[in-house]
Amino acid sequence: MAKAGMRRPDPEEPHGTETHQRNHFKKNTVHPVPEIQGKAKKGKKKAKPL
Repeated sequence: MAKAGMRRPDPEEPHGTETHQRNHFKKNTVHPVPEIQGKAKKGKKKAKPL
């Protein structure tokens, strides 16, 4: 509901994020990086190089 002094929005007019156009995002084909496990994840020491 409109506050005092504010005009009422027209219901026919688009407002906010309402739109009929969809965003076209390509699917991510790259697999996610495996998560670090164990002490390497919990500890504060730097990990050894590969």
